[in-house]
Amino acid sequence: MTIDAMTDRGRLIELAEGYLDALAAREPGRLLVAPGLKVTENTQRVSLGAGLWRTVRSVRPGGQCFVDAAAGQVAYWGVLEEIRGPAIFGVRLETSGRSLSGIETVVVRGGDVFEPEVVLADAPQLHEVVEPSQRVSAAELVAGANAYFDGIELTDGERIPMRPQTRRLVNGYGDSSRDPADLDEHQMYLSLDVSPQITAGHYRYIEAIRNRRFPIVDEERGLCHTVVVFDHPGDIEQPNGELPFGAPNSMIIFEVFKMTRAGIGEVWAIGTSVPFGSASGWR
Repeated sequence: MTIDAMTDRGRLIELAEGYLDALAAREPGRLLVAPGLKVTENTQRVSLGAGLWRTVRSVRPGGQCFVDAAAGQVAYWGVLEEIRGPAIFGVRLETSGRSLSGIETVVVRGGDVFEPEVVLADAPQLHEVVEPSQRVSAAELVAGANAYFDGIELTDGERIPMRPQTRRLVNGYGDSSRDPADLDEHQMYLSLDVSPQITAGHYRYIEAIRNRRFPIVDEERGLCHTVVVFDHPGDIEQPNGELPFGAPNSMIIFEVFKMTRAGIGEVWAIGTSVPFGSASGWR
């Protein structure tokens, strides 16, 4: 990187804030972009200013920010208001020098699993700095995330370095360790920890997790921000005999893992359906 590279956490957060301001104003011309800028929305290559830039009306305050200063990358998850209502979205920004060289966006426009206020809320347990003696290396963070994806593919939660009572959120929706009193008969698996859920086959309908990337790794906070594609062939039943989709689809997913020496303690994901077999749009 050059001496002007975005290698400072604060400057990268400011860059993300500037991006959000430009997005809310629908003024992409405010951004300093590098030649050959690459932009995708839900896996599709688009021009800067297209897609949600045309339909956004405001960006709500709050949300989550993830930074890898050494890589010159920052990601933000939040909620925006579009013409037809709220959408959860995540954007990953790549830098070249002081310019934007890549913009990767995932937009979730409603659905059964959709709790935008949770995505916006403060999450100190996710972002707190890990005590130095409890930190894991960047390589271990990536290995932990990969073990989680492998565990789902192999229906083997025991291979995942998971802490008890891990909280997993999908588009803000609590997906593990829930209070059974809040669940109906068909949701009781959500009261289980993540590893037993996986071993019991509750996620075997996810046949493959591919195009795995690990662009943002923050050792200080124990965070690994991944980008993956889930494949759902549509004909694989859950243990209760239900078919989650009944038709093939893939999903583009931003997924973040919080990990210490004790294991993975938080798993957050946002994602949306795309045509079956879709590539992520990135290398």
